[in-house]
Amino acid sequence: MTWYKQEKEPFITEGTKNDILLAYKKLERFHNVSINKLTKQEIINTFNKMEDNRSKEKARLYLNAFLKYYQNEGILKVNPCANVKVKKSNNRKQAFTYEQQKLILENLKMPLKPIILIYLLTGLRKNEFNFKSIENDIDFDNKVLKAINLKGRNLVKRCKHIKLTNATIKLIMDNLNIIHNYNSETVYKEFSNFLKELKINGSIVTCRHTFATNCFYLNKPDLIISREMGHSRTQLTKDVYTDIDFHLTADKIRFLYNNFYNEI
Repeated sequence: MTWYKQEKEPFITEGTKNDILLAYKKLERFHNVSINKLTKQEIINTFNKMEDNRSKEKARLYLNAFLKYYQNEGILKVNPCANVKVKKSNNRKQAFTYEQQKLILENLKMPLKPIILIYLLTGLRKNEFNFKSIENDIDFDNKVLKAINLKGRNLVKRCKHIKLTNATIKLIMDNLNIIHNYNSETVYKEFSNFLKELKINGSIVTCRHTFATNCFYLNKPDLIISREMGHSRTQLTKDVYTDIDFHLTADKIRFLYNNFYNEI
């Protein structure tokens, strides 16, 4: 774990730290094995014995990053995990279905309601929501929200721009007092508890998947959806974030969200 402590831990969020520690625990088989003696087949056999879930996928991701680091340092000639693939899990965070969205929108109450609506209408990541001064990030002339995400060990600012309707801008501006008094962690907990009461699996991250899926059914161009999500590849948006819901149509989305999508 020396590599992790020096290269990763000082620069990552608590959530990512927990992901890495969970992956590290899953890779217990390799803890006392010299990295120079690891073979591709041994890694494949180990992953084949693991239960198929998201932590298995992340374990492979972090093991690959670990070995790639030592390859770059010249300690390893070859990264034995480079071309190892694991069976993808079906337990990924999917979008809310049409019925779930309907239930959520019918039961959301103040003060949480406008904030969750903003997440659903923008696809913002949890930490991209600027609770302190979101109004300063809006270009009112062009009706665009600028969202900033801090990435990497040097906390590089990555900006993306999301097109807003007049109704969404009004939603934000009419609820600034509520927004300014919240933060991402409080919203995450309150929304998670709200979903548990409705017996719906999901979180703020599910709002992000829902945004991508709704935009897809509204026939928004793939490239625009991808850019608004902050993705570098449209295939990532389509394969990972967009779901198929045969009960969902553009008319149903517009009806569910009243006038929020009328200008798209």
